Amino acid sequence: MTRIAILGADGATGREVVRHGVRAGWDVVAIDRALPGQTDRVEGVVYREANVMKGGLDDLMKGCDAVISTLGVAFSPSNALSPPPLYTEGTTNIVDGMERAGIDRIAVISAAFVTDQPNLPLWFKLTVVPALHNILEQMRDMEAQLEKRPNLKWTAVRPGWLIDKPASGALLVEDEFLPTEAFRCRIGDLGAFLIECLQDDRYVRRKPAIGAREDEKFEGPGALGAEFAGL
Repeated sequence: MTRIAILGADGATGREVVRHGVRAGWDVVAIDRALPGQTDRVEGVVYREANVMKGGLDDLMKGCDAVISTLGVAFSPSNALSPPPLYTEGTTNIVDGMERAGIDRIAVISAAFVTDQPNLPLWFKLTVVPALHNILEQMRDMEAQLEKRPNLKWTAVRPGWLIDKPASGALLVEDEFLPTEAFRCRIGDLGAFLIECLQDDRYVRRKPAIGAREDEKFEGPGALGAEFAGL
């Protein structure tokens, strides 16, 4: 049985990864800056508390075969202007801890929009992507940092525009660029795919872009406005 450490395990995507990891029959170590309440924990999962920005993660990950980082910066005006360095410094601290713990496999969350995506709707390219510029720059730096580690077996998953829905099982995957007409990605499908990445060596040192087709009501400017209004 494989033992995995999940960083950011109590976030929306992290919780999905924990559930899918358990369903896959893996031992799961869930790590976040605060422990969830007893009623929010998954049976059989080991929960540990840590702040990735402070480092010192090797003891918490020791004995694991692989790591999944679901670290992410939520969109807000302040984060758009000056995002905290979770993707850069946080990922560096994770990988440094992995090296000390003897772990060489990691999957992280990036974003499809770190590179020009020819299949994006024009309105999305002209509005959302520029607003995410500073956050996307950090993701690019994170990917570059991973590429510079020759002994690290990394995967940088590039989801499309995330939607808070359970897995549909209809996920489409292409190398680096989103599949045609599939620029949204369900958080449930992202969680399942991160687990899949660790089960399949074809994603080592790759940047798979993932998304799925959704109803039109979830793909237009109106959906974006409704989601931002709920922030």
